[in-house]
Amino acid sequence: MIRIKALELPKIPEGGGTISNLAFQKQDPNRCSVFLDETYAFGLHVDIVMQRDLKKGLFLSEQQCNELADEDLYFKAMKRCMDFIAYRPRSQSEIDSRLKQLGVSEEIAQRVAGRLAELNLVNDAEYARMFVESRIRSRGFGRFRIKQELIQKGIESSVADATLDKLYTAENEQSQLVKLIAAAKRKYRNETDQKVQTNKITSFLVRKGFDGHAIREQLKASE
Repeated sequence: MIRIKALELPKIPEGGGTISNLAFQKQDPNRCSVFLDETYAFGLHVDIVMQRDLKKGLFLSEQQCNELADEDLYFKAMKRCMDFIAYRPRSQSEIDSRLKQLGVSEEIAQRVAGRLAELNLVNDAEYARMFVESRIRSRGFGRFRIKQELIQKGIESSVADATLDKLYTAENEQSQLVKLIAAAKRKYRNETDQKVQTNKITSFLVRKGFDGHAIREQLKASE
């Protein structure tokens, strides 16, 4: 498991200071470097600079600096979660887990989660739909296996069932079984004992997430 570095507050100059310069950061133009009394103090998201009307000559107390840095954690957490989502879609549970790893407060975690939901970047129903379609298309998994994986991703059982009921029809299941049984028979073609071969095929299909009764019925039909 990749270890996620928690977000940390910058060390604020004791007593605060007067803003002597504000400069966009080269690596991230959405962030601004704040200099107090000619010395770099901390970075802030540009939205905070604009919202708080920060400018040269403005004195910031130590408490005000801490408040600004704390507010900046929201933007940092948002960016980290956006990067997390950019790699592949995420469930709400995965986002909640990542926010815990980032070590932000419950208030900031709720703000980030709420904003992501508002932007429809985190939507468990949509996540479940894409996940089911992908598993049916590329992995050939059965309903039970797919539901188990959805629950492991943090999707509620009711959402998983509703999605599978809509997308994973009896025709889908039969089509998958026909293909997998043919593949399993090729895999175990050197097994001379018919009973042993059947048991191996059945175990293979059960691991794929198919119902035992459906497996037996399809095996009979394929004889």
